[in-house]
This record gives sequence, C-alpha cells and structure tokens, in this order.
Amino acid sequence: MTDLPVEDLGLTDTEYAQLLAQGYDPELERQLVALGEQPSIARKMTRFLGLLKGKSPETESDWEELILDWDHIWAKD
Repeated sequence: MTDLPVEDLGLTDTEYAQLLAQGYDPELERQLVALGEQPSIARKMTRFLGLLKGKSPETESDWEELILDWDHIWAKD
C-alpha cells in the first residue's frame, strides 16, 4: 500500500485535532480541492458539513434553519 503524500492544510496539529473532534473530514476537503474547488471554499464546506455528522436536523423547522445558515454562509463569498 502506498501512503498518500502529506498535504499542508494550513493548520497546526492542535487545530487539526480540534477539527477532527468536531467531525471534520480532511479527505473530503482534499477531494473538493482536487475537483477544482478553491481551498478556502472547500474548507468552509467541509467544516459546515462536519457539524452535521451524526446530528442531522430532526424537524422541518430545523432543516429550514440549516438551509438559512447555509445560504448565509455562501452569501459572504
């Protein structure tokens, strides 16, 4: 098995560990960048989606709030 090269994510080890504990998926971020997404956007998407890991909205109201938050995030770009 060949190990993938170490990629600079612009994070300290401590920051990286904190993000992993919050559901951050560095492989998803890497894949998004490989597909042509800007690194800053890929990080934002990955972190946002990581917040949902294991905690999907349960009600229609929760989903609506999530969509508003998603729209708010992307309105800043």
